[in-house]
This record gives sequence, C-alpha cells and structure tokens, in this order.
Amino acid sequence: MIKIGAVFIPVIDVEKSIEWYKDKLELEHVGTWPENTGADFYFKTERQYLTLVKVEKKQPMEFTANPKYQNPYFNFTTNDLEAYHKKLQNKGVDVTKIEDHGPIAGFDFYDLDGNKFGVIVDKDDYEKR
Repeated sequence: MIKIGAVFIPVIDVEKSIEWYKDKLELEHVGTWPENTGADFYFKTERQYLTLVKVEKKQPMEFTANPKYQNPYFNFTTNDLEAYHKKLQNKGVDVTKIEDHGPIAGFDFYDLDGNKFGVIVDKDDYEKR
C-alpha cells in the first residue's frame, strides 16, 4: 500500500504563508525549514503533509483541462461542502461558487500567492448524510 506523503505548494513569502495556512485552513504547523525556505504542516485529522516551498516567482498550480477551466492539480475533500465554503468565505478567503460536476460537487479557492485549490465532496456519500 502506498499513499501520498506530501503535497508541495510554491509560495513567495514563507512567513506570511505560514500564518495564512494556519489561520485560514487551520493546518498544524510542524516546522520551518532553515532560512525560511519552506514550512511543513499536518492536516489535524491525518498525518498528511502539506509543505510550503519558497520560490522567487509564481509557479503554475493548475493546468488547462478545457478552454473554459483551469484545473487545480489536486482537490481537498470535506464532509460538509456548504459549511466549509461558508467558513472560508467568513475568513476572507477568495472562493468560487459551489458547482455540480456530475458525481462530485465542489468549489475552488486561492491562497495568498493565487495558488488554486479545489474542495470536493462525493455526492453519493454527501446525500446519504
């Protein structure tokens, strides 16, 4: 069995991004790299790393899936899509509207550097609640 060990996020200002990820996403900051070149976080419910890496200029965090949509490279999941959407909005995070995508529903949000992330829920699991 394998699983993803870490997801790496390019950021311009590690110190500001540390505070953003702690405050907005409520991730657990577990360490900063020497000379503020990166920082590691855990999701509070899992021992899954999300790692910030200092870069000099914005790096692409999305790709063109079709001419109308830039797709983020990965999605987060949640048990309550509407509640999490509202929570991020209340924290001042730039979020898109919730959309239906067939078997899933979801929305996108952006961090300080404009990195795009998706948040999704499997509609079958969600509707069974």
